[in-house]
Amino acid sequence: MEHKSSDKHGLLLPGGGPLYRQLAATLQHQLEGGHYGANEPLPAERDLAASFRVSRDTVRKAIRLLEEQGVVYSDHGRGTFVAPESVRQMSRFLDSFTDDAHRRGGVPGQQILLLEPAVATMALASLLQTEPDAALVRLRRLRLLNGVPVGLQDSYLRLPPGATIVRRELEAKGSLYRLLIEDLGVRPCECLESLCAVAAQPDEAALLKVAAGSPLLACERVTLSDRRQPIEYCEMRYVPSYRYKTRVNKWSLG
Repeated sequence: MEHKSSDKHGLLLPGGGPLYRQLAATLQHQLEGGHYGANEPLPAERDLAASFRVSRDTVRKAIRLLEEQGVVYSDHGRGTFVAPESVRQMSRFLDSFTDDAHRRGGVPGQQILLLEPAVATMALASLLQTEPDAALVRLRRLRLLNGVPVGLQDSYLRLPPGATIVRRELEAKGSLYRLLIEDLGVRPCECLESLCAVAAQPDEAALLKVAAGSPLLACERVTLSDRRQPIEYCEMRYVPSYRYKTRVNKWSLG
């Protein structure tokens, strides 16, 4: 049985969940607190394992999680290093439009245009790894920044059996991801995205208060839970004035 440590690295942060996630949270807390500088190497696996009195496998899983989140990066043969602050900030964009707006110093807002049950088409079933005609929830929203329309989000959500989204609760929280985490126990973790430019259709232009045919940034996203299960397919359209941030992970070819 693994135990927590109280040495110079500090105790593991309290909370449930797998031990490697507690270790990852503790290491990230230390990084944000300035214990390690940008591009500074982390201690070796064996040293972290000894300091926190956990197995090296737990350390490896924690480091892998931090790497997936963009908090650290590995250089083969040299070790694991702390990502610069700008990269760590970008890696947290998935938190939600609401949190991103707050980080910009703005006031987020939303107008729910549509919230209704839906069924999975063949394409949606493939994207969300479910059966055709499976029950989904469709949520279409106009996103506001300081009261100004900046984007449209059209989501298809695969929720746990029996779960649903209540309009007044979503309006109260202001953030879909916060509602998923706090009310439904579903934790968005990472996403796969594709980006391109499109011309605003007349209905989109009217909602976003731009001229029809104006260029928009189009984004298609499949969001995964912390269990790596697809939970959302979302089509997004943003006006050029909204500076969208994302992070591109490193992929190996072979």
